[in-house]
Amino acid sequence: MARMSFLHYQRYLGLSDLDFSDSLQKYWIHKTWFSFAAQFMVVGVFVSALVAALAESLYYMETKSQTGNTYDNAVILTTSISQLLANLWFRSQQESQVVLLHRLSKLVLRFKLDPMIMPHWIYRIWLAVCLLYAILMTNFGFYWFKDMQLSHILTLLGFGARCVLANFQFTCYSGMVLVLQRLLRAQGDQLEDLVSTTSISPADLACCLRAHDEILLLCQRELVEVYGGVLLFLFIYQVMQCVLIFYVSHLAGLNSYSDLVLILLWLIPMLFYLILPLVVNDVLNQANKTAKILAKVPRTGTGLDRMIEKFLLKNLRQQPILTAYGFFSLDKSTLFKLFTAIFTYMVILVQFKEMENSTKSISKF
Repeated sequence: MARMSFLHYQRYLGLSDLDFSDSLQKYWIHKTWFSFAAQFMVVGVFVSALVAALAESLYYMETKSQTGNTYDNAVILTTSISQLLANLWFRSQQESQVVLLHRLSKLVLRFKLDPMIMPHWIYRIWLAVCLLYAILMTNFGFYWFKDMQLSHILTLLGFGARCVLANFQFTCYSGMVLVLQRLLRAQGDQLEDLVSTTSISPADLACCLRAHDEILLLCQRELVEVYGGVLLFLFIYQVMQCVLIFYVSHLAGLNSYSDLVLILLWLIPMLFYLILPLVVNDVLNQANKTAKILAKVPRTGTGLDRMIEKFLLKNLRQQPILTAYGFFSLDKSTLFKLFTAIFTYMVILVQFKEMENSTKSISKF
């Protein structure tokens, strides 16, 4: 798994004690004063931002609506709370992550996978998005830092740290999924070569199917154990932030092309990382290809038939493989539900604002 070298940057971001040993060529837990200081500093940033938001009713944009301002304040509070919970989950599962990486490394060596480009492209996108957010936050800072209030500085730091850390966690998860899919594809290719021979070796077939089950088990157990809870907390905030951006843009209107560009620059990275973990997941389709290959194997009336039928029967009862710790599936089927939720909540906020305006109009008479 040295091909995903960016994983050990978790220790520099205060997410875990994960490190890569060049001598042993494997990942391990390496607790140092530096990693402890990084984790302590990250917790300090989010706790400070949370206390600042609780001490003063803050909101990013003036919506001229009590409903909008209350929701904006809730988003600011959720920034720190959701990321603290995600980081706590991630840190508590670092031993499981090492086990996951060791097993993945063995499978990668077994199937002799070529180096993968996509995980590193996703990492480069993360770097570009970090740079974009630095520019946007600098621009927003001129508006936000009124009288250089400490609460404003702390909450903006919390937002910036959240963008960097959450997007990196999305990046790590997506890279893992891509590696697992590549392993399933390699296992499927091996199975096709095996069944294309005139006489299929039961021992080789059993070994190939065990590899298939091992890869799926890594998806369903270790990967969900490490990242399932993390993604659940991150998705909650990501949806809330997207709703806020849509809502504020609806209230403010688009007075110029520069307004449209600015809104898109804030919105596109949020939507990208909301969608990324869902669209990269094609694990179930890759897993089902194994069943399709076996279904074409001619029956011989031997123990080989029983082995194949047992595998196919188990495959028919296949449940969603990757989930946010069982709360929802992390695949393309969730996309529609997410966008429906975003627009539904935005409409609810708009309706509350209209009711608020009606109440104000009535009270004037």
